[in-house]
Amino acid sequence: MKFDENQIKVIEAPLGSLLVTAGPGAGKTAVLTHRIRYLNEKFGIPYEKILVITFTKAAAVQMKSRFEGVFENDSKVTFCTFHSLFYSILKDCRFKDFSIISTNEKMNILKTVLMDNDIDLSFFDMPSFLEEVSKIKNLGIDLNNYEPSSCDKDKFSKIYRQYGEELKDSNLIDYDDFAIEVNDLFSKDAAFLEKWKNRYDYCLIDEFQDINFKQYEVIKMLFKNKSVFAVGDEDQSIYAFRGSSSNICLIFREDFESDVMKLSTNYRSSKKIVNASMELISNNTLRFDKRIVPCESSSEGVFDLKIFNDANDEYKYIAEEIKEKGKGKSAAILLRTNSIPESLLYYLMKEKVRFKSEKEVLQKKDNEITDDILTYMKLSCKDNTYKNLIKIANKPNRYISRNFLSKCMMSELKNDGTFSYVNLYKNAKGKDYLLGNIFKLERNIRQLSKLDSLEGLIFIFNVLGYDSYLASKKIKYLTEYEELKMLALQLEKKEELIEYFDFLKDNEKEAGGCFDEHDVEICTIHASKGREWDEVYIIDVNEGVIPHKKAVTKAETEEERRLFYVAMTRAKEKLCITCINNASFAKPSVFAEETGFRPCSY
Repeated sequence: MKFDENQIKVIEAPLGSLLVTAGPGAGKTAVLTHRIRYLNEKFGIPYEKILVITFTKAAAVQMKSRFEGVFENDSKVTFCTFHSLFYSILKDCRFKDFSIISTNEKMNILKTVLMDNDIDLSFFDMPSFLEEVSKIKNLGIDLNNYEPSSCDKDKFSKIYRQYGEELKDSNLIDYDDFAIEVNDLFSKDAAFLEKWKNRYDYCLIDEFQDINFKQYEVIKMLFKNKSVFAVGDEDQSIYAFRGSSSNICLIFREDFESDVMKLSTNYRSSKKIVNASMELISNNTLRFDKRIVPCESSSEGVFDLKIFNDANDEYKYIAEEIKEKGKGKSAAILLRTNSIPESLLYYLMKEKVRFKSEKEVLQKKDNEITDDILTYMKLSCKDNTYKNLIKIANKPNRYISRNFLSKCMMSELKNDGTFSYVNLYKNAKGKDYLLGNIFKLERNIRQLSKLDSLEGLIFIFNVLGYDSYLASKKIKYLTEYEELKMLALQLEKKEELIEYFDFLKDNEKEAGGCFDEHDVEICTIHASKGREWDEVYIIDVNEGVIPHKKAVTKAETEEERRLFYVAMTRAKEKLCITCINNASFAKPSVFAEETGFRPCSY
């Protein structure tokens, strides 16, 4: 592999600690693997004395494979994650009998604690509580000074302590406990610390910007008077919720008396993408003064910023663009949160764009409530079949019997399964209550035909009395009703809503995002970290989405900007940012303007 001048300087740097600020696409994995070889050949450091730490198991396996593949060497280098390193340390000491707690076990233990305190489980936000527990552990927050959001302070403190005692009594620890326990062990047992200090002579850490302070303290204990080769990019520090901080990159230099070297050439992205991403991230203040530049031989590439009046136009454009992309090109749609807009999936399916997602993107909705709602809407769109009429005729009860409808169907002039209100009135002649109910139904369906999806949904529940019908049957409907309202907001026309569910029934496997071969991947920006695609589409770049509405401080806004920077730099050839500009509910993100690109409105 051919390296540039800066890469060679990093690979062949003198012994001693070094902080390497490596921008996106800078070839840091190749540099790391060649640095390992150089340590052995130039400085005589045995492979078994070299520790390489990264943040995911997949990354550790990939780096080990890359190293041994390039140098045809089944080395004794230790490639691991922080979690696996800490697990080995704990297993080597007094924690021989501990077990790692699963998510389900966490919930069950928390339920037990809550019930012991006579707390109603249905009114306690358990996921939020556990998130706050993780936050306290990762950030090393003093419980006495913490202001919880999941419940009041006194209740939170009591439950937190009891929950921790339950874990301890059961010899259970979670991943957040690992660094805390190792710090405690090393602080109290100097001989044990010395044993582990003697195990390795040199440490290389990948994605150093993702380290948290508890992990950093362990590294200082093990390698303070040795050497740490830290490769990271404070501009890509996006895990503050796990306790990571871009400040660690900035304080590493002082703690380890290290030099700083830069890998500033982006070999991944085209020129327009690199330049736009630098325009954005230069607005952050908590960063080293560095300028990432594109490779001289890279193409100009494509960078577009598109503004739409509503989400349907936005998602339709995305689907059409991906459908027309070049054969063999990889593509990704990146989201700020883990909630995939169902109207986006609707347009992807409509354009026959095959997609893949790490999560099952759609839940099956072939239940009775959804079926009834769609039937009402089909009738309002003049799909006047007896099949549809029979399904909802008595929801709520209108005393329109199946026998009556069978009689009507037999007397229809057309033998195609459709009904006419004229024929219904004719067969109900002499039955005033029935005539009145049919007249009311016809009038309601006519009113429904004039409404959009959301208005129609509310009309069916609240005016037609479908909610009362469900209540009389003791059928719980609020969750389904809220989900349908969210979907109706996205698919404004009743015809689109109907077509969408028809797609789901006809393409059940595809709707789950299970294509073996796909045209585009859908994932969160966080999940995109460390990956790349030929074409990247970042959608819904609006205020309140990114930056997230919860980002109120300068530090939180800078974290959101780093997150957007990571998203932009996943693209190799084409980057498309889309947003909505609608005075009533959405405006483009300030980040879109900070890219320096003049948008094109649709």
